[in-house]
Amino acid sequence: MKRTLTPVALAAAWALTMSGPAALAQSDPDSPPVADTAPYALFDGFEQATGIKLQGYLQAGYAVNNRSTHAQATGGHSNFPVVGPSDEGLQLNELHVVMSQAMRGNLLPRITPLPGPVPWDYSWGFNAELLYGRNGLPASMHGLDADWRVNQSPSGVAPGSNRQNYWATPQVYAEAYLPWWQGVAVMAGRFGAGVGYEIPPSFRPGPDFFYSRTYAFVAQPDQVAGVLASVNVLRSELGLVATEMGLVNGRQNWRDNNGDKSLIGAVRWRSSDMATWVDYSFMSGNEQSDPDVTPQMPTSRLISPRGQRRSHHSLSIVAHPMDRVEVHAEALMGEQKGDGQADTIDILTGPGFTGGRYRGLNAQVSWRARDTLQYAVRAETFQDRKGIALFPVTAVPGDFNALTLGARIDLTRNVLLRPELRYDWQSHNQGVKAFGGGSASNQTTLSADLVFYF
Repeated sequence: MKRTLTPVALAAAWALTMSGPAALAQSDPDSPPVADTAPYALFDGFEQATGIKLQGYLQAGYAVNNRSTHAQATGGHSNFPVVGPSDEGLQLNELHVVMSQAMRGNLLPRITPLPGPVPWDYSWGFNAELLYGRNGLPASMHGLDADWRVNQSPSGVAPGSNRQNYWATPQVYAEAYLPWWQGVAVMAGRFGAGVGYEIPPSFRPGPDFFYSRTYAFVAQPDQVAGVLASVNVLRSELGLVATEMGLVNGRQNWRDNNGDKSLIGAVRWRSSDMATWVDYSFMSGNEQSDPDVTPQMPTSRLISPRGQRRSHHSLSIVAHPMDRVEVHAEALMGEQKGDGQADTIDILTGPGFTGGRYRGLNAQVSWRARDTLQYAVRAETFQDRKGIALFPVTAVPGDFNALTLGARIDLTRNVLLRPELRYDWQSHNQGVKAFGGGSASNQTTLSADLVFYF
């Protein structure tokens, strides 16, 4: 039997979700705003004694949709292709712990150039992370934590479908600031690619307003292993510009699957007052698995003795057109090449893969009602008519569209609540349905997560 969420029930659930926390957040207008207080307090003594910062967060959520059957909802990933709240019911998204030492400089690699004078001292830092939960599956890397025995699924069970929690080490890297030219930074290890607008993890402050993620986030590169250099090229009244270039093994790839390296890079412009940000970022390289190595599913579906290049390009902007209002927008495009020869094999579709392209647009507007309460709306469309970009959340070709309403509520200085209501629908899908286990071409999802920072 399918469960239905009527408009009245959805409105009632939304009002119930919003009223209590919002009232709590606004109950004492004369109290100091909790968002202005640093949330990380548990390990302050450790940092003062060692100079090393230890922090983390616990994220748990709840979600329900109007398309899954009861049997589907008891398994994992029943909200797919919606990600973030991938399961229905209660879920432990992640317990995420980070140990780090900050590098002092005028660059935050993969994020932004910084204003102010150019530091003339050398500096170094490091970052090491450990994660446990449902998010440990997409955060794992081939040749490393993806191969740990504790992360292996039972025989005959698709990874994640049994609501198993996973371990991962999302980032482990060292970085150095070099006082050359107008400032240079170099990092090496395993790190987030920084290609695309949305980036994990969900620390504050961060770009991830909503609990659920965009289709663009699914398609973009997540983690890479290699080296990256960041260089300031402009610091004037015209703004700040930094460029980045790196050489990495490939997507989610610690043990290279084809002997070729991939290139990542970016150009990041900031207005002189840091109110407007524009980023162009990309990743490009051969992503196929050679015939004599284990295919790196689901990151790479292709097997071929020749290089099959995959590229991803993102252009994003962040702006503040008025007080308390923030606008984010992203345009992206990508392509997986395929030479069409018989020994170029897509594990899903078979021999003779001829390639495919994808593209998307997403935008969100957020409004800060008060220091502890924000609202936002997000709209997106993603065109993947060859069904190559969104796997493994779906392999259905076509266009995916979504409209999301949400809020961010600081219940205390350490606790954040993010309720949301999301509607997704397909088009140009030739009758092939992606929601409800292949039974529907649209879905309404009601979800909320609670994030405790320590």
